[in-house]
Amino acid sequence: MTNNIKVRMHKDGAFPINTKLAGLVPMAIEAEQAALTQDIKDNEQRDPIVLWKGEVVDGRCRQQALITLNKPIIYKELDDSVTEDEVAVFVKSINVRRNLTITQKAMSAAKSKITGRDNRSNYVIAKSWAIGEKLVQNAKYIWVQNTTIANDLFNGKAVYIINDKGIETTSTKVTAIYAYLKRLEEKVTDTSDTYGWSATSYIDTQAGKDWFYKTIAIVKGNNSETHKLIAELANYKFKRA
Repeated sequence: MTNNIKVRMHKDGAFPINTKLAGLVPMAIEAEQAALTQDIKDNEQRDPIVLWKGEVVDGRCRQQALITLNKPIIYKELDDSVTEDEVAVFVKSINVRRNLTITQKAMSAAKSKITGRDNRSNYVIAKSWAIGEKLVQNAKYIWVQNTTIANDLFNGKAVYIINDKGIETTSTKVTAIYAYLKRLEEKVTDTSDTYGWSATSYIDTQAGKDWFYKTIAIVKGNNSETHKLIAELANYKFKRA
């Protein structure tokens, strides 16, 4: 799939970036970039930068570090016969093995679905990223509702949210941020301790689910996922006609 390793001297400058393909995965945050630069300074470049049709599709951060250090760029090129879709699969697969967080994997997977880059089912996409299907679904919702928050999560940053207790906090967790955005979308007004839920009503809001989970959690001996499953079953049992 690739040709032999080559070297580009510092005086020749950096390679252009294929933002569409390289952008399938996040850039390193500032601290990670600094650590990478120091590592290359101390230990030299380990992995070659990968080009496709003269542009970087993998190794943006390594190239940036090498330019900063005035070092030559070790690179290899994908064959011209390789298709764009095949490059996308390559970029994703090689980065799955790197130190992306679960959240970054979820946001990357969802981004590929939202942009039409990957038209496979959520289940298949999630399996290819080694994460849960529900996580991909929640991450897609975040991309649709708030691209600023989605991009921050994609790039490994924490975002400010209001949790289910009304307290401002920060989080990098897809599930927590999904719940926060659902509460905003639903414009739920907390008029009672039960958020209007009763034994004959359907839990159809995020706030209602928050309350139900919290209520079950205080039951003596309740410390397992089983009780959350009970709450989900309640959605079917009490579903509105």
